Amino acid sequence: MAPTPAARPATPRLDIGDAVHDGWRAFCRSPRDFVLFALLLWGLQILCQLVQSRIGTSEALSSQPSDWILALLGLTAGVVVSLWGSLGMVRGALSALAGGRPSLALLCRWEGGAMSRLVLATLLLGTIVGGSLLAIVVVVGGPLALLLQFKETAIGSGGAATLLAIFLSLVLVLLLGLWLIGLIYFNVNQQFLAQIALREGLGPWATLQRGRQLADPQWPLLLLLMIVEGLLGVLGVLACFVGFFVAWPVVVCVATAAYQQLLGLPEGGAAPSLSPADAG
Repeated sequence: MAPTPAARPATPRLDIGDAVHDGWRAFCRSPRDFVLFALLLWGLQILCQLVQSRIGTSEALSSQPSDWILALLGLTAGVVVSLWGSLGMVRGALSALAGGRPSLALLCRWEGGAMSRLVLATLLLGTIVGGSLLAIVVVVGGPLALLLQFKETAIGSGGAATLLAIFLSLVLVLLLGLWLIGLIYFNVNQQFLAQIALREGLGPWATLQRGRQLADPQWPLLLLLMIVEGLLGVLGVLACFVGFFVAWPVVVCVATAAYQQLLGLPEGGAAPSLSPADAG
């Protein structure tokens, strides 16, 4: 008798309650270091904003080239700090979920490879989202704006021009609606971008594809998870804003716990490539 083929493992199913429970427990393993790191990131972002403010306001923009250069440097530094902070929070969450007590030094550690992967994947995602919006504006919005501008002239007058303007307006609204739906879709299925960049070592396109692979089968549950995470963040802001520095790392820990669930890891299991040093 031929051997019976091994049954294929069932796709891991996300349990939001377990993700929140595990994420909170991970945060509680090292709450002081998580909060200190959140405060550090907030302080660095404030400094970056101060540098960017050198260009002035929309009513009174600076005419000094040096101010614009400093503003560009401040913007770049702000993006770098944001991505570095995301990786640090995820690194700490992975360590805590694996049973470790992440230190501030672990959270602050720089990993050039992971940073490069996250930057390239983020740029690719931004290009897809921003490029599609730009294409809609140029292909449909541009002709519509020109048509409306010359509507009263001899060239643009008449019933045909009006009908064309109405048609282009409807097409523009439809395409912008589809773009917004796509934006929501990408926000949900790319919410593990930092986790994948840190732990799976994939290229930018493969990183986005991996996010889809993990998220698409359980997209509605992951949308609900994002809503829960948003509510946690709002509660943190309402708690005299101080609670935000607790809610921020808690949300990252919850998201990382969900990521590990989708990988099919057992409770307390380490994500791929998690070294013993990371777990400490």
